Amino acid sequence: MTTAVNHCDRPDHTGRLASADSGVGLWTRPSTIAVLLWSVLFAAELVAMVAQCDFKLVFALDDAYIHLAVADQILSGGYGVNPGEYSSPSSSIIWPYVLALTQALHLGAFGPLLINAAAACATVFALLRALEANGLFDDVNDRPFSYLIALLLIFNVSAVALPMTGMEHSAHVWASVVTFLGLAGAARGSKPTPLHFFALVLLPLIRFEGAAFASAAIAGFALLGHRRFAAGAALVIIIGLSLYVALMTSRGLPLLPSSVLLKGYLANLDDSTSNLPAVVKNLLRSITSSYGLRLILLGLAVAGCASWLRTDRKAVIVCLTVLAAIGAHLMFGQYGWFNRYEVYIMALAAAALLWSAAHARPHLPALRWSLTKIALVLGLGIAAMPYVTTAMVTPIAASDIYEQQYQLARFAKSFYRHPVGVNDLGMVAYRNPDYTLDLWGLGSEPVRKARTAGRYGPAEMEALANDHGVGLVMIYDVWFPKGVPSSWTKVAVLRTRTVTLSQRDVAFYRTPLADAAELNSALEAFKATIPPRDRLDIVAP
Repeated sequence: MTTAVNHCDRPDHTGRLASADSGVGLWTRPSTIAVLLWSVLFAAELVAMVAQCDFKLVFALDDAYIHLAVADQILSGGYGVNPGEYSSPSSSIIWPYVLALTQALHLGAFGPLLINAAAACATVFALLRALEANGLFDDVNDRPFSYLIALLLIFNVSAVALPMTGMEHSAHVWASVVTFLGLAGAARGSKPTPLHFFALVLLPLIRFEGAAFASAAIAGFALLGHRRFAAGAALVIIIGLSLYVALMTSRGLPLLPSSVLLKGYLANLDDSTSNLPAVVKNLLRSITSSYGLRLILLGLAVAGCASWLRTDRKAVIVCLTVLAAIGAHLMFGQYGWFNRYEVYIMALAAAALLWSAAHARPHLPALRWSLTKIALVLGLGIAAMPYVTTAMVTPIAASDIYEQQYQLARFAKSFYRHPVGVNDLGMVAYRNPDYTLDLWGLGSEPVRKARTAGRYGPAEMEALANDHGVGLVMIYDVWFPKGVPSSWTKVAVLRTRTVTLSQRDVAFYRTPLADAAELNSALEAFKATIPPRDRLDIVAP
């Protein structure tokens, strides 16, 4: 009778087959400890957030509510933030459709939170379990090192703070790590599973920058002998992207979302001129910023491991796949914005480094391995620093959203109840039965086109407000250096004590389409209900 051998099993020092769990109890395994520790940290973070927001679930980023608003429109047969008007504010191809399923189940904000929590927990467990299987934690007498690595990896993948953004990045990190583990398993003779296939295909669909690692991973799987797997994944990705292109084209929308076209250097792709200067500029930013330098540090460490393992062709292929993705991010990727743009590549680099170290370990003498462990802890610790800080700031960020965007949304939907204009799309548009004009352009194609063409100013703002019956505009004045239309009248200023948002004060403007008495009455009623940390200054007529 033939016995199936799990890829997590390996020969022990006597040559007999031993499980990765040998000598280690279930409850003392680093993977188990990591999940338990993550659960405590995640719960503490969630409680702190809710407590800061008067016991309401509010995400740390207003952008999450843009996706939820798009998801609602998808369920209604549209795409955008307003019924009957197409726009492309979502930064992900598939995320709004995933949220459409949770919205159909009436989960609201709990939908993305649950998905992100599951993705974060699965990432931590899968990565630690794979490292156990590859022998990184074989020394049962060296538990401090094992548990310290487990703790650091929780933050290296931003498993505490990232889910609280309500965005798609936790799923992107999970897909990146699982795809890497599929490559690592293939290098050691294991056949890629349907889960690895799903993660690989998901990469460019969940985040556009995932296309770089997906391409490298497809090449890696092919070089490792899994050509049918690689070809199948490439075909599904091509079909998925083609369907997206066809859908956007049929709706008269650009191939890239407005968030990419307006926020990043990729806006240059809309031009007929070369994109090389933008790429060079981004590369220079990478090598001069703390984020880029951390990534370069991990990349150099992975390259060093690849050199050490150079006699192992398959291990080198795995390392080169990750290095290709790192290089692509250094040239094309973004950083920051609540430390969410680069976290997937940092997690990928950390996983590759530890996996390589696990395979180099049997060839290292005791002293050199001890020095390697110190270097690993220091390197991962430096890489984890931004995500530790982000976890500490997340409850404050959620409080900032609650005290500003949540209050603006509450005023628009519960007090004013007419079409409004804003420059920070999100909560105001989500579940708002009235029209929301995005004066910044993420949710309004006319604004985006005018901005990218350099033809946007007070005249265009006034025309758009008139076209959509907007009687109230709530904006950051400093975001509009050309000023606002002369026909608009400032009637109030919401003053907050935000720490993480770009601006503290939101100006309220009445347009000629608004009923002055009705608006003033709504402002007075709203003023009596705002949190004590906020202040609404109503401008005397």
